[in-house]
Amino acid sequence: MGRIQGDGETPSIQDKKLYEAEYKQAADLFQRSLNEYNKSDNMYQKEEFKKVMKEAMQILNDAAAELKRKDLNNQNDKIQHDFDTFRSDDTQASALQADLTKAKRIV
Repeated sequence: MGRIQGDGETPSIQDKKLYEAEYKQAADLFQRSLNEYNKSDNMYQKEEFKKVMKEAMQILNDAAAELKRKDLNNQNDKIQHDFDTFRSDDTQASALQADLTKAKRIV
């Protein structure tokens, strides 16, 4: 990846494309992990899928911060809220799925 941006600096076009691709990949990985979590009956697998989702969430936040896009940060806030809800009640995945799909579209 390109150099890390700082001090409110806007990313170059090349960096922007890299961060956007990273964001989309993280959203896709999160969504695939969520789908596999919902299919699994193995509690150990489910814990591993939760770890992947947590790491993907961090990448979403980092990429959105580097892109300096308020709409992505707002979408990440929704995803984080839904993920927190899902972690306490794993039957609540539909809003999380919808927000991940929207995140991939708005990049």
